[in-house]
Formats: sequence, structure tokens, C-alpha cells
Amino acid sequence: MSKQGFNLIGYATSPLGLGEDLRSFAGMLDFLGMPFSVTDVPTDATGKVKVNWKNMTTEDYATSFFFMAPMECARIAASHPRLFSEPKLKVGYFLWELPDYPRSHIPALGLVDHIWCPTGFVQKAFSDAVKKLVLAIPLPVPVTKPAKRNFRKELGIPAKAFVSLYMFDLHSTVNRKNPQGAVQAFLDFAGARTDVYLILKLNRWESTPKEKLAWLPTDPRIKIITETLDGAELAALYKSANCYLSLHRAEGFGRTLVEAMQQGLTLITTDFSGPADFVNETNSLLVEWKRRDMGPDDYPNADPSWWAEPSIEDAARKLEEACSGKRSRFSKAAKATGEQFTVEALAERYEPVLKHYLRM
Repeated sequence: MSKQGFNLIGYATSPLGLGEDLRSFAGMLDFLGMPFSVTDVPTDATGKVKVNWKNMTTEDYATSFFFMAPMECARIAASHPRLFSEPKLKVGYFLWELPDYPRSHIPALGLVDHIWCPTGFVQKAFSDAVKKLVLAIPLPVPVTKPAKRNFRKELGIPAKAFVSLYMFDLHSTVNRKNPQGAVQAFLDFAGARTDVYLILKLNRWESTPKEKLAWLPTDPRIKIITETLDGAELAALYKSANCYLSLHRAEGFGRTLVEAMQQGLTLITTDFSGPADFVNETNSLLVEWKRRDMGPDDYPNADPSWWAEPSIEDAARKLEEACSGKRSRFSKAAKATGEQFTVEALAERYEPVLKHYLRM
């Protein structure tokens, strides 16, 4: 394993946020001409995302990056110990979405030598739990040219209607993502209007028990998309909306928020956790929130902790502000922020760090 390169281990072909982390890291390595191999960890959605990287090899390298939750890292270490015994250096690109990392799972952090994570919020949670190098290194959010799909026409939404959008993975903790809050804020804002709509894009619909979907609304102004979309189709979906509405209670990063900003949408969002690294009063409409203790079943593997409870009333007011036309300065500033996360921008920023790791 003397050749310089990286082994990437994670959900390479699954439509998950952590899978997108691996893919965007691979895209950055491709852009920089750095070789890498990929181990695709299977999920219930493996193969849904097509990948094509010119610098992907079948070599084994001295440095491995694991793109997954620490708990999953521990499971894989038990079943595939060679993934951890053979590399000289192991880096966990780990995600956590609460202010506190659980004490019972601290041993999982010991499986890697260094930890990378996307935001200062996550960095603090890990740094408080373990004494080792923890770097906040956001990964690229590639900008894709929109496909020639007209989602408004497909969904029966008038061309001049005001459209809000929110997308999320049904296998993420729904209480954390809080789509119910987005629905309630939209309905409070919409009232009796007929010219406003909300699009909910759901990932991994097929493998979700239908009893867990009872909360989904039946209002005709709320449109639901369940099909798997490629990057170009997702870009077209963003382009079909006027604003992106995220009333999350906690996020590790907030990739879809950045994607929405890159497409010039007005962003209405909870000002808490990972997104606080890049949202502010100049580029977003920030929703007020209060601290709320979590319930015992709100987040898997967690110790007692807390997160944000966004104000539905304030979110409805922010939707009214966006709809009333006072949005241009927010969308322009949002697009400028989104451009800071392109492959080109972050590759230039992190090339010295990556070259350092190649020499380790």
C-alpha cells in the first residue's frame, strides 16, 4: 500500500445524505486528479445512484475514509475487521446531529485516527467526547444543470403560483427533520388561498411502513413526489420552487439547504445546528426557535439531549414575507453563499490538506 491515494468506504450508490458525502468527496478528488478506490456498503437502496469517476481504481491505499455514522462504523469493524487493520491511517467522516455525543458510543470514535465532519456544530459534539484531531471540513455540493422537466406542469401547479419546497429522507429521524412543522406552517400561511403550493419530496418511500406515513397531508395544494430523481432532475425541481422551507429541529450539515441556495431560492430555515455555519440574516429568512428537551424515542442511540423547536407562527410569517415579493435580496445573497460550496471552490480550499494526508 505504498501508492498515494485514498480508500473511500460508505454508501456510494445509495440516495442517502452520507452517500452524497462520499460521492462529493470522490468528485473533489476527481477534480484534483487524486486516485481513490471505493467500497460500496449495501443498503436497502443500493444501486439507485449511478456513479462515474475517472480516477477511481481498484488499488488498496494507506489512508481510508469512512463516510458513515460512528455506530455503523463499529458494526462494520466487527464484520469486516480488515477494513480497519490494513490501512495505516483511518479517518472517519462522521455525522452527528445533536449537541451531545452519547457516552456509550464513544468507543466507536476510537476506531479511527482522525475525525472529519461538516460543521462547527458537529465538531464541538465530537471534540467534547474524545481527545483526537477533529476537523470541520464541509464537503462540496455540486451544481448540476437542470433537466428539461417541468415539475409545475407535471404536478398541476400554475406557472405564477408561489411554491415552497422541502425534501427529506423517510429513514432519517422524521421528528428531527420535522416535515410536519413545515406542513403546518404552510397551511397557516396559505389559509384559503388557491395560488400557493407546497412540494414535499420524499426519499425511500418504498421501504417505509405505510403506518408511519399517516401524517402526510391530503390538502390538494400540497404535492408529494416519491420517485428517485437524479441530480439534473433535482435541480429542475428546485427551479420549480420560489422558496425552500426547512423547519428542522437539528441538522448536522443541511445539504439540501445549500442546494436550494445554489439555485437561488429564498431559504426559510431554523437558525440552529449545522446550518448556522452558513445561514444568516442577509441570505435567509431565519425562523425563531426555543430549546426543547428530546423525548426518549426522538433520536436513535442518543443520551438525553435537546434540540430546537421552531416557531410555526414565525415560519408562517416568513412565508408571507417571501410570498409578498420581499425576497430578491435574500435569494441573491443565498446564491452567493451556495457558490462557496462548489467542487471548484472547496477543492482549491482543501487541496493542501488532502496533499498532506497523501504524504502521511
